[in-house]
Amino acid sequence: MTFEPDNKYVLINHNVLLVSEAEVPDNEKGIYEVIRVIDGIPLFFEDHYARFCKSAEIAGITLGFEETELFWLLRKLIEKNATKGGNILISKDKNLVAHFISHKYPTDEMYNEGVVCRLLFAERMNPNAKILHTEARLKANKLLAESGCYEVLLVDHNGFVTEGSRSNVFFVSGDKIFTAPGSQVLLGITRQKAIETARSLQTEVIEKEIHIFEIQQFDAAFITGTSPKILPIRQIEEIQLDPQNRLISRLMIAFDERITDYVIENLKRKI
Repeated sequence: MTFEPDNKYVLINHNVLLVSEAEVPDNEKGIYEVIRVIDGIPLFFEDHYARFCKSAEIAGITLGFEETELFWLLRKLIEKNATKGGNILISKDKNLVAHFISHKYPTDEMYNEGVVCRLLFAERMNPNAKILHTEARLKANKLLAESGCYEVLLVDHNGFVTEGSRSNVFFVSGDKIFTAPGSQVLLGITRQKAIETARSLQTEVIEKEIHIFEIQQFDAAFITGTSPKILPIRQIEEIQLDPQNRLISRLMIAFDERITDYVIENLKRKI
């Protein structure tokens, strides 16, 4: 189990304990969520909790924690680790475990110039459930290490682009945004918030299957995820895309404003 180097405390069930003194359960086959912490607040916690519950239902795991209880346990974990930011991994098999994990956020250059993605023919068995160490994820990790690209986009057996190995993917054509149907992908929290943000900007978001041969027809593309937030793509395999697309730029600004509003509102919460 990989901990953030400065991670001194871990949450095990209802207790926040010193990592050096705790016997941390191995939830290798369990469900999980990765939540970004900004200014001491677990971002979009309610949505992560709802998806955690859904994953538990699909996997046949009893969660055993109410939303408010888990929120304040995470706040206690954050406070004990004396940090204001990072990523927390929450997992559950027989026991619930939460701790900070190493993270790598995109650089300003990546946000400005976009990133490179590769394609991988692989599918996840239960796309709506977050389960640790799936076969598709392991294949993607291998390609990421070998190619040095930022992300790997999964392609199903029919040749349709579904999602990233740890993100969701969107394509832009004119003033419209396209993404794979929700039934075929992990319903990412950042995906959901990006769609809500786009619609608040009067931008149409269309869920449809996108074949690999259609990629070159689009103007631009971006991925969404806990660490990257909204990140433009400049290249998929050999296909060049516009990382400075105006629609994506507007969406990135509006999304960051949504994050700020959420953090400010939750800093006011009391037990």
